[in-house]
Formats: sequence, structure tokens, C-alpha cells
Amino acid sequence: MARKTLLHFLGEFMTVAEIMTTEVITANMDDTLGGIRKVFELNHFHHIPIFEGNRLSGIVSDRDVLKNLSSRADAGNANNHALNTLNKKMHQIMTRKVITINPEDTIEEAAATMLEKKFNCLPVLEPSGAIVGIVTKTDLLRSLVVLPVGQLSSQKSK
Repeated sequence: MARKTLLHFLGEFMTVAEIMTTEVITANMDDTLGGIRKVFELNHFHHIPIFEGNRLSGIVSDRDVLKNLSSRADAGNANNHALNTLNKKMHQIMTRKVITINPEDTIEEAAATMLEKKFNCLPVLEPSGAIVGIVTKTDLLRSLVVLPVGQLSSQKSK
């Protein structure tokens, strides 16, 4: 017997376009690890789609950056090897097999894909290949919450 999800019971199937993050920062294949690390620090998100021209070629997570960065890169006595890690290019560290989703797909499809592939996000592409957003596990969770987060904490105290 097929499992019924909360969305089946609610009878509503929202589209990815309704919940995705539309302000997506992207990077190029030759952008450096040091530059991307700064983008992550300044913007407080966890994934950057990597493009070669107009084509999505990969994705880099903040964990990819940490994994490839020398722990001594910021030290005052960093050696050349440690400093060179800051110059690694995105094409050297990115995940190349990127699974994407269409903005008109349902959030249930997005959630199922993310669970099956063990991904934390999916770039959202138009059929033309243009990026229009990114959907994350946080976006999916927000779609299930009816009240804004600030109202949730005030409701508990009543």
C-alpha cells in the first residue's frame, strides 16, 4: 500500500516555484575557493550553483569548501601549501552530477528527490536551462509551517 503524506491529507500540492528561494548567487568554474568562502560567510547560505557560461555545471556546498580548505590558510604563519588552497578553482571541488527540478514540479516531488538522493538542495531550472531558484530542506519545512516563526514562539507561551 502506498504511503500517504501530510500533503495528501491536506489535499494541497504546492509547486516548487511557490516556496523556492529566488535570489540565487551563482559562481563560475574558475572562481576561487577563497572567494566562494567569503560569499558563504557574507550571505549565510550553504550551496552555490556553478556555471560554465549559461550552463549549470556543478554545485558547491559550504562543506565542500571546508573540506578543501587548509586549516592553516588563515594562520599568520601559513605556508605556501595552505595559502594555495585558497586559490583552488570551483571546477576542482564541485559536485558535477547535479540533480535539478522544474519550478512547476510539486514540493512533494522535490522532497522525495532530496530524500532519495540525500541532497540538501535542488537548483530550480526552467526547461531552457536558466536558473530561477533553489529549493532547500529549510524551504520545504517552512512550507509546512502555517504561522511565521516569530508567532510560533509566542503561541507556545500562551
